[in-house]
Order: sequence, then structure tokens, then C-alpha cells
Amino acid sequence: MTATTKAQSKRSVQDTKGSVYELRGELSRGGQGIVYRTQYPQVLIKGFTNKDVQTRQRWNQHIAWLIRQDLTELKLARPLAQLAEPRSGYVMELMDGLVSLQSLFDSFVNAEGEAAADYLRQGGLRRRIRILSQLARTLNQLHSRGMLYGDLSPSNIFVSDDPDHAETWLIDCDNISLESHSGLTVHTADYGAPEVARGDALLSSLTDIWSFAIIAYQLLTHNHPFKGELVSDGEPEEEEAALRGEHPWINDTQDDANQCFANLPIQLLEHSKLPALFSRCFEPGLHNPLGRPSMAEWLEALAEIDERIYCCSGCGGTTVLSAELDSVDEASCFFCDEPADSRLVLFEEFISLPAEAEDSSDTAGETFATGRKVWLQPGAELELKRLMPTFSYDRWPADHIRVEYTEKGLVIHPLSKGKLNLQRGGAKKPLERQQGLAESLRGQHEDPYLIHVGAPEKSSLGTAELGKSYVIWQFRW
Repeated sequence: MTATTKAQSKRSVQDTKGSVYELRGELSRGGQGIVYRTQYPQVLIKGFTNKDVQTRQRWNQHIAWLIRQDLTELKLARPLAQLAEPRSGYVMELMDGLVSLQSLFDSFVNAEGEAAADYLRQGGLRRRIRILSQLARTLNQLHSRGMLYGDLSPSNIFVSDDPDHAETWLIDCDNISLESHSGLTVHTADYGAPEVARGDALLSSLTDIWSFAIIAYQLLTHNHPFKGELVSDGEPEEEEAALRGEHPWINDTQDDANQCFANLPIQLLEHSKLPALFSRCFEPGLHNPLGRPSMAEWLEALAEIDERIYCCSGCGGTTVLSAELDSVDEASCFFCDEPADSRLVLFEEFISLPAEAEDSSDTAGETFATGRKVWLQPGAELELKRLMPTFSYDRWPADHIRVEYTEKGLVIHPLSKGKLNLQRGGAKKPLERQQGLAESLRGQHEDPYLIHVGAPEKSSLGTAELGKSYVIWQFRW
């Protein structure tokens, strides 16, 4: 074989189906192998680098098992085909235009006075919440199927390169396994659960949750939750001890020995459930993995934040509005303290319970607020979906309504196949096509508007369809 032929063989691989791929540079490198780009923008190759024959055989068997699993609905760069012998590896697909979350972490500017500007440059709070929401949804889907991801770290999470988007995928899926069959302790320093770092436990869905919480806190505040003043000012042994769970986290409610005063404070998230979830995970969950919040809880908290965020017209920063807020008069931007736009529209979710009596002349019984509030600002749009409390966090809900706020006013687009009605005062009419509310009409009516989603029909005898609850969205215009 000539030198040229040898060089060509090193730069290309073939899968078991006969397809040939050129290796065009490394995308990432980990403890078990290297991920390469190929001549196809959305096709990657993972090469296993361990030379031990038995280890390679077990790894190949695991990849063959993983290919047989139904992971089609998950945002995973899952194995599609194995490489032909003598190579050990697999082919996977990944969307183009993605970069590792680690590259985002590496670009954090932590200089005093510059952290906030850097935060906004990278997409602000809204983008980070949406990245974490997609990641939490994927992990929750895995856990609901009795699987775990394993070695979760910023290096195997890929996100949109464009700060205006938040597409999020997991690559390097070698460690995905059935939880009952996990015999793994592979983890990345900084992100492994303390019981794994100590060598006391194997990987599980509970260690996935710990890794997720570390990544979430780091992405949201630019701080590692266990690298406070005690660690940064101490010897290297202090950091190792902190990662083993021997020191408190930086916002510990019982012990302030490891506080951190750099970068962005947790008060950025004060109007959300996240501070309480972080406390549960890093305090009782530090020594008792069962005390950690589930992925469904993280996903619900993130979904609530995304619905209560607004973008400041002054600095471009995104701020979470309190769930207790009924008016934006007292709200201001977290970053520049500019008052919130008074034109924000609040949509509140209510549930109407079915009528109890068969001879009821009304189609609804008692109505109560769910506590869910969604804000819409000029120039934006949103989709009102039935997320909570009936949303199954393992799948996307069906759309009901899309609302956009244009220069001319509010436009409501019915999206669901169910029955919709728009009501103000005693007047109610079917909402069968888009409905506009002119900007010039805003503030002229005291009565709120109600959008009835899937309201039960009356029978030919005038009685209501019983046993059916439905959603009502209330807003003022």
C-alpha cells in the first residue's frame, strides 16, 4: 500500500451498510473516543479509542443495542449504524449550526462589571431558559422510559451557534442505558454527582439530575454552585472535597462558608421556583439523592419562567415577572432597572369545571384560577397551550391559540380543532378564524376578554354536556 493510499484510508471510514465517510476534523474528544465531522454537514462519526479487546467488544454490543432502541422523538444524536471492522465506532446525525455548550462556558466573561453585558450578548435569560427546557425535556423523556443518559456535561450538549436561537441536542450517547442495567461510573469532573465522585454509587437518573442542576446553575449565573470563596481561595484539595460533597454550595441556607460574590446573583431568578429547586438539590440532595427534584419538576419550573419573561426595550435584558403580579406598574428590568413596558398584556389561565346537575341551563360549573400567567409584549407572539397542570411533560402539547401583538393591535389565531369562543361581558361568539383587536380600542372596556377553549356543547334539550372541564384564558384590552 502506498503512502497516499494509507493516508486516504486514515481519513475515511466505512459503516456496516457500505457507506463511506471522510473524517474532516475533530468536533469533540472525551474519555472513550473522538467525534469527527464528515463531508456531510449533518453526519458525525464517533470513534472508540480504547484498545482493550474485551472492552471494545462490550462497547460494540452496547451500541448495537442502542441502535435497536426507539429514540426517534428525542433530541439525541443517536447511533444510526456501526462502523465496519476493524474500526470501532458509529455514525450519527446532528443538526448543522450547533456548537458545544462548553464553548459557550469557555467564552464567559467574568471580569467585574462585564458579566451582565456578556450575559446579554449570549442571548440573555430567555435563551438560557429555552436551552435548559429542551435539555430537561430530553432527560425527562429518557427517565420516563427507564433509561439514564450517564456522563452529562457541557461537552456533550450542543446548542445553536446563533444567540437568537436555542436548539439543544445531546451527542455522545454511549452511556445511555436501562437504569436497571447501568454498571457505569464514568463522569466528567465538576459535573459528577458526589456519590459517584466518592465511588459510592453507579450512574442513575438521580445522578443525571445532579449533573443537570450543576449545568443549569452555571449557565444561568456564570458560577459553578460549589466553587465559592472557600474553594477559589483555597488549595486544590478544597475543590476536590467540594465535588465529593464535603463543602456547602455557594447559596447554602445553613452554611455560608463557601459564598460567592462574583458574576450574576441567584436573585436573577427570584420570581421563579428555580432557587428552591437548587436548594433542594444541593442541600438535602447533596447527601440523599432521593431528595433531588425530578426532571419533570425542573421542566415545569422552566416552562413557567419562559411564559413570564419580558425583554427590556432599553438594554435588551430579559427579566422574570413575579407570578403574584397582576400589573406591570411595579416591575422593572433586572439589568438596568428601567420600568417594564406598560403595554404588556397578561393572559391568565382558568379551569371551568363541569356542571353538576343534568338539568343545568349553563354549560359550566365552578371556575378557578390555576395560577398560570403568561405575558405578551408588543412585537412578540406566543402560543397558549394547555401545559399545567394537565400537561404530560414527556411530550409536546397540542396548540390551542397563537396570539401576536403587532403595531395594529392584538391578533388571535385559533390553532386547535376544538371549539373556541371569545367573550366580553355577556356577549360570546365563536372564534373560527383570526380575530383582531385594534390598538386604538385598548383601555376602552372594563370587562376582560375570555377565550373559552373546548367549551362543552349544549344538547338539543338545552342541557350541558356533563363531565367535561375546559380552559378559559382571560386578558384585558
